[in-house]
Amino acid sequence: MIEQDLGSVEYVSNQFGKFYSTGAQCVDAPPEIKHREFGFLSFGGRAMFRHLGFEVIEELRGYLRNYSPAHSYFSAAYYNKPRASMVEKGWIGADLIFDIDADHFVLSCQKIHDRWTCKACGEAGKGHPPERCPGCGKATYFLENWICGNCLDAAKYEAQKLIDMLIQDFGFQPSELSVNFSGNRGYHVHVRSPVAKELDQLARREVVDYILGIGIEAQYQGLTPRHSGGGSMLERGGWRGRTIRALYDFIGKSTPDEIKALRLSRNTTRDLVVEKDKILSSLMNQHPSRIVRYIDKKSMGNLLNVAVEEQASAIDTVVTTDLKRLIRLPNTLHGKTGWLTQNVTIEDLPDYDPLTKAVAFKEGHKKIYIKHAPEISLQGESYGPFKEETQELPMAVAMFFLCRKSARVVN
Repeated sequence: MIEQDLGSVEYVSNQFGKFYSTGAQCVDAPPEIKHREFGFLSFGGRAMFRHLGFEVIEELRGYLRNYSPAHSYFSAAYYNKPRASMVEKGWIGADLIFDIDADHFVLSCQKIHDRWTCKACGEAGKGHPPERCPGCGKATYFLENWICGNCLDAAKYEAQKLIDMLIQDFGFQPSELSVNFSGNRGYHVHVRSPVAKELDQLARREVVDYILGIGIEAQYQGLTPRHSGGGSMLERGGWRGRTIRALYDFIGKSTPDEIKALRLSRNTTRDLVVEKDKILSSLMNQHPSRIVRYIDKKSMGNLLNVAVEEQASAIDTVVTTDLKRLIRLPNTLHGKTGWLTQNVTIEDLPDYDPLTKAVAFKEGHKKIYIKHAPEISLQGESYGPFKEETQELPMAVAMFFLCRKSARVVN
């Protein structure tokens, strides 16, 4: 029995080649393909092949068939000369891109499937790594971040919040938005409109700040004392309406223990429990300033932070502000999972399940040795956990573990 190195790169590369021999035909051209830069990472390679361009979609499909890359990207930007060096490309404009990744969240499931190991002393644990290693005090780690349905649901929820904000607050049309599952742990949202295309880096930073709710203060949300009248803001647009709706939902649904956990003042904590119905009635029927009699200024700030966190979307700020960003090409394979980077319509997104829909290798089985892997669900079935054992698994599962470099092929 010959056992290859973890990952079995040659085998995985061959499987990608077989996929692209027919699957490349399903790859569509991004808008204005001749003005886009393309980049690719090969198996085992560390440097990206970029500054590539294609005039028509068949040229791109031919490249995928010939080279079967591990990762495929295209530029958010439009260039006069996409094949030229960065200085000579001639930037025309860029799509407005948002990246949402479960790696950026703190989730309860991570304590089950993620692991960290200190590079200095070998101390190990589960979940997010501590700020400093408890064994040696260093702060450098090897990280094992896995994927589960809960991670992907959290990323989808953030994507849905973002889409709602782009449509309701910014006024983009649904037809101007394109949503893609990343092929790994999240979603990419593209905005393609003449307005978005012309935004410079500073303007994109302003968009990011708005989506993250940076600078939201109580005095600008109607949550400070006022003498004049006014109606409810539950149906207001923008952050005013969003914060009031989030406060209404939080106060209405929270248990006494959840309210106490916020460490508000004693009087505010008591009133949020005892006077809950009156507070909710005020938010529903009157100006939100009416609730300040129950909530002191510091406590209002804490509650506002809860509201902003609930309404904001956890986007990767660097991706959105980068005018020359390369983003994954839809309907191509992700080299770390073997899954498809897949376009999803806004209408289909609520019911979209990447653990079923984005699976590329659906036929056959493969015997592999698995060094370590937590339980994973694919195509409605659960597998694992595994530790230092040999298993014959469905090809989709085997390829996932191989791409994760937690297994090797057994011949």
